[in-house]
Amino acid sequence: MENIFNLKADNIVIRNPIALSAMAGVTDGKFAETYAKNAGIAVLGSYNLDEESEKAGAEAAARGRTEFFAREDVNNDVYIQIENEIDYVNLKMPETVPAVSVRSASLTPLLKAAELIKSKNAIMELDIHCRQPEFTERGLGQSLLKDTQKLAEMIQKIKETGVVLSVKFRTNVVDPKTAAEFFDAAGADVIHADAMIEGKGADIEAIAKIRNATRKLVIANNSVDDFDAALDFFSSGADMVSVARAAADDPEFIPHLVKKITEYQQETGWYNTPKHVCKRGDNRSLAFCCPPVKYCGLLKKIDEVGLTNEEFVQLKQDAVKGTPLEGGKDTCFGSLVWCCKGTKSCFYRDEALSDLGISQVDYMKMKRELSEKILDAIDEKKSRASN
Repeated sequence: MENIFNLKADNIVIRNPIALSAMAGVTDGKFAETYAKNAGIAVLGSYNLDEESEKAGAEAAARGRTEFFAREDVNNDVYIQIENEIDYVNLKMPETVPAVSVRSASLTPLLKAAELIKSKNAIMELDIHCRQPEFTERGLGQSLLKDTQKLAEMIQKIKETGVVLSVKFRTNVVDPKTAAEFFDAAGADVIHADAMIEGKGADIEAIAKIRNATRKLVIANNSVDDFDAALDFFSSGADMVSVARAAADDPEFIPHLVKKITEYQQETGWYNTPKHVCKRGDNRSLAFCCPPVKYCGLLKKIDEVGLTNEEFVQLKQDAVKGTPLEGGKDTCFGSLVWCCKGTKSCFYRDEALSDLGISQVDYMKMKRELSEKILDAIDEKKSRASN
């Protein structure tokens, strides 16, 4: 199957941007097969690897949260269970990448799990998300966000095994921008953000902050219960969205999302096109901006990314030299490089595209390439400034 989304986590190709999120005691291979048939990623677990996490799970189970201590393997060996579940997904769902969420207060079990998961060409997800007191009081789950030295060492040592590593956290526990920068610097390959506002649903703006802080793969989670909710996350910078309860309620929900986002990609050419800057779009939205000739949100955004107005103009002009986006002399500013996204009505842009023989899909693909060049330039300038 063609990889029309161009999604990768390190060396692992991901077929589509819909993931099944981990749900303690629920998401095993059989559940994934039933409820996430064609998901891009299926996150299994989470699994307790060491004595402290086992104790925490047992205590949580004693107060009725039995999902935090689920062990079905006859050998009572969590590593055998993990291996069996990965094998099940690989056999039954060959287009889906298995990922395994794990917890451990100590490093050695994490490294053992990492070696196993790497050998299966799967993704390891470090649980920095669990908020049950039995776990957090033992330095597990989201409490790790308070011990950044230990957490950085965990991530770095796990990555030394060569496993593809995701980290999952809640954006209402720590500043999302700071967290994304930390995870990126520590070496994580995937940042899986539960973008929650307690009692109020999803925090869309948190995803834009994460997108502006990292080029790593970003998965957004929380309240994805229809296609519009997924699009909100995508237009704020998410590469993928993950689904939990909505998938458990309807075995056709994830296949429905996969179908819709595939059609959307085929129709538009850029499934996670950012909102425009004037609507608080992330840094990628600079690909759609006019020159800075009037007072608007663009001026603030240019300043935020560390460019001058002149550098921004030169950057965009240089980025499209020799490409079709250099054309469009009858558009508002004489070049398609300054034109808005294809979903916004514009007679002049569409006339220019027609004259140049460029489809809307190809136009948006070119704009995506332009956005990457802009991000490269921003990163380069930041790097020079920090040296």
